[in-house]
Amino acid sequence: MEEMVACCGLDCFRCPAYVATQAGDMERLASVAARWSENFGGTIHAKDILCDGCGSGTGRINSFCAVCLIRECCGVKGISNCAHCGEYICEELEGHPAFTNEARANLARIREAR
Repeated sequence: MEEMVACCGLDCFRCPAYVATQAGDMERLASVAARWSENFGGTIHAKDILCDGCGSGTGRINSFCAVCLIRECCGVKGISNCAHCGEYICEELEGHPAFTNEARANLARIREAR
């Protein structure tokens, strides 16, 4: 199974914003933005969640991920995700909203395979 694991452990290939961006489907992206606006409060626009993935190196990064302290930390340390960090499961990662059971399992699997 192909995957692109973000710094926090989420699989970008399973993220609805990433999937809609890669499909060039602005209607689906608008639907994701509306759902996230409702779930997280506030107003999120489709253009704010255009994304090529956390580690893609392009300028199109979901607005949440663009300001993510986990992503910033991985960049400073020169690692692709937290599985490669000597401080694995630090306070910042443990408290991050994206650090779900799925993200935790992804990072643990990568860490074990190193």
